[in-house]
Amino acid sequence: MISARTLRDPTMLRIGSVVAVLVLWEVLGRLDPIVASYPTAIVAAFVELAFVDNTLWPAFATTLQGLVVGFAISSVLGVAIGFAMGRIRLVDLILDPYVSALYATPRIALVPLLVLWVGIDFELRVTIVVLSSIFPIIINTYIGAKSVDRELLDTGRAFAANGWQMLTTVVVPASIPYLFAGLRIGVARALVGIIVAEMTAAVTGTGQLIIQYGRFFQTDKLFVPVIILGLFSIVLAEVVYFLQRRATPWANVERIR
Repeated sequence: MISARTLRDPTMLRIGSVVAVLVLWEVLGRLDPIVASYPTAIVAAFVELAFVDNTLWPAFATTLQGLVVGFAISSVLGVAIGFAMGRIRLVDLILDPYVSALYATPRIALVPLLVLWVGIDFELRVTIVVLSSIFPIIINTYIGAKSVDRELLDTGRAFAANGWQMLTTVVVPASIPYLFAGLRIGVARALVGIIVAEMTAAVTGTGQLIIQYGRFFQTDKLFVPVIILGLFSIVLAEVVYFLQRRATPWANVERIR
């Protein structure tokens, strides 16, 4: 019998739900493996791709390289531009139309143009990641810099803080929750963007594995990169959560559930 304490334990509930889904998937997937496959077949396909054929990790490493470089560029530029727009009215007036227009433009619509400009290799991945992730970072940082409590600003002025001191001791700390909200959204959009780019134009990478296995109805192998990407997105979310906890020890930061 399952005790009431077990039913109230969030960890046990999550484990139980995962086990139940896997068992149901195994049973139903065997009825039509071409459509849904099933967990044991996916595990066997993972072993084959990761340790026998050795096709999974090189493709994932290619994707990861473009993701890391592109998101690093987006983070630095996005935070800098966001703070500049939030604190300098002239910069806000000049850049706002471009940020708004590019933020609303579907990234996939830009892929053919970007292929002409930068090719289909590493540069395409980095460019798509930057275009996918920089605007949420800019907008959230802008809102944070714009929304600093006026009492905090008045306190800084009362202590005769200059512009740089106001920025580093008042504006930036008050904006950190908004900044990390932008990073959380940005990293998710970056991962989606690079996979879309690889599925659309690239000849290597995790996205191309998905296209290849889907084209030949290798459903068990198709699920392997999809699940790997899902697990990797969880790792990225935990990394951002950890950094936010370290950057804001005074705040009670909760995971997005």
